[in-house]
Amino acid sequence: MKPAELFKARLCRAHFMEIFDEYFQDGSAIGRDGVRLSVFQAEIDSEIDIILRKVGSGTYKFTSYKEKLILKGANKSPRQISIPTIRDKLVLKFLSLLLAEIYPDHVTKPPHEFIKNIHRESASRPPTTSYLRLDIQNYFPSIDHKIMLRVLRQKIRQKNLLAVIFSALETPTGRKKDHSNPITIGVPQGLSISNILSSIYLAGIDEQMRAIPNSEYFRFVDDILVIADNSTAATLSREIPSTLKSKRKIICHKVGEGSKSTLLPISRGIDYLGYYFCGDIIQVRKTSFNKMFGNLMKLFTGMKYRKNRGPLIWKMNLRISGCIFEGRKIGWIFFFIQSNNTQQLKQLDAFIASRAKVVLEEADCERLKKFTKAYHEIRHNYRYSSYYPNFDNFDEGQKRAQIAILIPRKPTSEIDLLTGDDLDDLFKRCISKEISELEKDMMEVFS
Repeated sequence: MKPAELFKARLCRAHFMEIFDEYFQDGSAIGRDGVRLSVFQAEIDSEIDIILRKVGSGTYKFTSYKEKLILKGANKSPRQISIPTIRDKLVLKFLSLLLAEIYPDHVTKPPHEFIKNIHRESASRPPTTSYLRLDIQNYFPSIDHKIMLRVLRQKIRQKNLLAVIFSALETPTGRKKDHSNPITIGVPQGLSISNILSSIYLAGIDEQMRAIPNSEYFRFVDDILVIADNSTAATLSREIPSTLKSKRKIICHKVGEGSKSTLLPISRGIDYLGYYFCGDIIQVRKTSFNKMFGNLMKLFTGMKYRKNRGPLIWKMNLRISGCIFEGRKIGWIFFFIQSNNTQQLKQLDAFIASRAKVVLEEADCERLKKFTKAYHEIRHNYRYSSYYPNFDNFDEGQKRAQIAILIPRKPTSEIDLLTGDDLDDLFKRCISKEISELEKDMMEVFS
């Protein structure tokens, strides 16, 4: 179907109810209007009436986003995250799913999917090859709305759909709207449309760069990697930043030693997407690897001062083995699966064993999993292993057991009475909370 036909077909009550049922759950962040999910759900019919009328006519306006700041480390500016209201979140999810149908090639893929191709290309290249890594400065805040409109219009002609998309982009974060000073640049981060729009923005540039002979071009959000012969890489180190500046009004960090953008011979290797590549060598980069020890140490510190260490041991094991939840592979270990340096895993296991002896009883030490075993199980026994939990396949007994660990104050008698949707909902909330914490840790470690 054409975009206009898709827009018309998806703009119906049944589709919005499907989105709400699948993607919304208790504990969702609250926007600036202070409306909780339960309150919104009680009025969902009238809320969807408003959405259908205003989105259909292109007059839907978003409430100013609530601001959340995420620290990125010492001497780094925090990342600004925009939190929409529940109603706006529903509209944004509708837009993101619609854009995914219109632009299937721009749905954000996990970085793991890039790694195999990069390693394969890196390992097959001769010594006369270079790595070129380019990092775009302040990418999301720099996206120009006029250019974005021009790019979207190449496929989308439906004016009302475009109007709602740009209403979302023009909505401020952390302050009231000022109609005398409209927002003309930037994509708010944290919205369900943010990543796909940021990918669509560079679509034409990506295609142009991938067509260059004798080179391989990779881009993950604002991080570009080119593998090419020395001469081509040197030329592209000038041409790509120039093209991005002239055609998309975005600036790359200047190429040079110590910069986020760098040009290096293949023999020196390069850090990219949390990995270090050097010819046929691939391993988790040193900075990410070192951050993992600090992250694990926080859990051990917590164990030292807790009587009930069960929840923290559970959290530790989740970081060691990873898991599958809602069809996704999640966890540190999935970064190591691509690595051919198991020595790093052995170092992590040794660190955990030494710290565990200090704060845990022997029986609790034995409950801790090992990175090396998780690595082996996922690589060689992925389909049948139970070493890493697949929460999607848990039965009622297993769900109750997880709830008992994660909510130790909840009486066992109450947990035993949970069945059906009540059990599923509480289990999903418990696991979702832990997954959210794990993914936050992963962002800190691998970004």
